[in-house]
Amino acid sequence: MIRKKQNKASIGDKILYKVKTPKEWSIIIMPDNILIDNYHVGRAHIHPDPQNHAYSVELSMQDCEKIYELIKDYLNVSKNFDIEELMGMLK
Repeated sequence: MIRKKQNKASIGDKILYKVKTPKEWSIIIMPDNILIDNYHVGRAHIHPDPQNHAYSVELSMQDCEKIYELIKDYLNVSKNFDIEELMGMLK
């Protein structure tokens, strides 16, 4: 049985989901359907284009909790969600 923890945070018009299993994790920004995870390759990466899930960009930041907090802070401060700006913060 896989054990997982899930969190959900509503921030403005966005919902931030975090799912952690013992070895892997994912963070999803909805309704934009932006995925940040470490599945399959073992390193954190972002899928910035929901229409092209095969496209991903590896991140230098690898800690799930730090990434989650950075995204929460960004969503709390930013008036307009900009995926390029967020990716620049995570790289």
